[in-house]
Amino acid sequence: MGYDQLFEKYSFFFQLEKLNSVEIREQAKCLQDIYADDLGSSFPNECVHFKSHIKNLKVDERPKNIQQMLIFIKNNDFFEMYPYIVIALRMLLCTPCSNCSTERSFSALKRVKSYLRSNIKEERLNALAILNIKNDITTKLNYNHVINNFATRQARRRF
Repeated sequence: MGYDQLFEKYSFFFQLEKLNSVEIREQAKCLQDIYADDLGSSFPNECVHFKSHIKNLKVDERPKNIQQMLIFIKNNDFFEMYPYIVIALRMLLCTPCSNCSTERSFSALKRVKSYLRSNIKEERLNALAILNIKNDITTKLNYNHVINNFATRQARRRF
């Protein structure tokens, strides 16, 4: 339900080419009212201008999703032309599409910080949690270089 409401707020970005200027301005105004501290009063006009900018591109050059829109603005250095669109697109992209990854992160943290490791400092705990969460990457790493480098060091701790 929450994700449906989020999609409803930003839905006009997915239909820029199909909606007319009045509809875009209305929906952008609704989004601007919700995020009044982040999106300025020129946001609806930016959206209409952005729509006309996209319509003037060749069909194969038009951005097809939110990420491509942001990349298009970045590649063409349009940050100053569309500052509030950049903010709105970044807010949408930073909103997780599901809460599963967050729940997995807390589950991994519970495994890493057990009773026996309750004295771990925050920096080390964060590093261990990231290694545990991104285990699909860490399992592919080749540790032989690190082990050999450690083994060839001359300095050892003396007890």
